[in-house]
Amino acid sequence: MINRQNIMVWLIILTLLTIAFQSQASEQKFAEFTSCQLRNSEVIAPCKIGYRTYGTLNKAKSNAVLVPTWYGGNSEGHAYLADPMYIDPSKYFVVIVDAIGNGVSVSPSTSQTQPLEKFPRFTIADMVATQHRVITETLGITRLHAIAGLSMGGMQTLQWAVQYPQATTRYAAIIGTPRLPSFDITLWTTRNILLRWYLDCQCMEPRKALAGVWMLGSVPDVLAKDVSRQEVLSKIEADAKGMTLTPGKAWDQIRQAEAMMAHNIALETADDMAKAAERIIGSVLIVTGEDDRVVTPGPAKALAGLTGATLVELDKDCGHGDPWCDAEGFGRALRRFLSQ
Repeated sequence: MINRQNIMVWLIILTLLTIAFQSQASEQKFAEFTSCQLRNSEVIAPCKIGYRTYGTLNKAKSNAVLVPTWYGGNSEGHAYLADPMYIDPSKYFVVIVDAIGNGVSVSPSTSQTQPLEKFPRFTIADMVATQHRVITETLGITRLHAIAGLSMGGMQTLQWAVQYPQATTRYAAIIGTPRLPSFDITLWTTRNILLRWYLDCQCMEPRKALAGVWMLGSVPDVLAKDVSRQEVLSKIEADAKGMTLTPGKAWDQIRQAEAMMAHNIALETADDMAKAAERIIGSVLIVTGEDDRVVTPGPAKALAGLTGATLVELDKDCGHGDPWCDAEGFGRALRRFLSQ
């Protein structure tokens, strides 16, 4: 029997499902540029940059929040951020832009004119420049409400702060860094060596080594609980066999890792991070993960001290994964920051 109460319940359920669908469903869009000039004077041509949008841009075009993608990530995989728990699409116009080299935007794996190893080296600053073109030229937005990125997305967020200091007054850098320390550079150099070895031999050994290196990004005590001493080798072998690694994907990863290793927001201030910090206008949120062995939190914490940033230190024994393991704490900090 259908009564008014049942109808109201179904209307509420339908509304919630609609909101959930709208927050996740957005078609892949592309900004197609004839070429993109890189900082090393090389040119990517043609230059197609992917992006997805969630929510509605207000009349004043003042509610846009840019989300750059992390290493190997794409705009589809970042869709979960367009959610009331993180960046509410009923309040903000969320623009998630695919970074150069991620396999959606122009990349070694997608370029017809500069494929694989012929694809030019690019930097985090080059990623940011293409995002700026998408925001200003394609979407017609002159000022953003905020920029928020995780991991390599956090690196891009901090690069925005010094490269386009008038673009916004809110920067949320989550498990990112203003520049990589030696430990991080060692990690990504090792991965790139293994990727190049795999490209040369197309064999299983470098894949196993890549799987092992990735496991070393775990918090040691947590890894010990998840994988016993006797299971380590079988875990490495299983991860290596399950790895999807085409030549195109390998070159995408190599080029993005090279961009991270060269990343330094103090590059134009003679490597003086204090002077680079002086160029940052507005509010900064820095979120770190305790015992992060993928992006060392030290440089980000130091930048927080130089900029007077709000520093949130997560510690859920997940290292680089703390924002996901402590989704409630991360989400609360981000919501509060965006609403200031």
